[in-house]
Amino acid sequence: MPFRDGAEVRRQRIQEVMRITMSLLNTSEKGEIPLSLTIAQLEYETGLRPEKILEYLKVGEKLKRFEIDAGNDKIIRVRISE
Repeated sequence: MPFRDGAEVRRQRIQEVMRITMSLLNTSEKGEIPLSLTIAQLEYETGLRPEKILEYLKVGEKLKRFEIDAGNDKIIRVRISE
């Protein structure tokens, strides 16, 4: 039986949270989605706690995949400038 490395499990969870979030953003006409609703959906789909989901979403923000506007309860798709 292979050893489950904690870092590998964390990496997979971050990737899953980002995959779902990017999918939701890409299907949004406005390029933004509600933060609280997204956290609830990710909690339902992944089983992670809201605190952990927000931690993982902040990784996506650091990677410039999207911006989190907690004050306005939004996740905003980052526009790539040419």
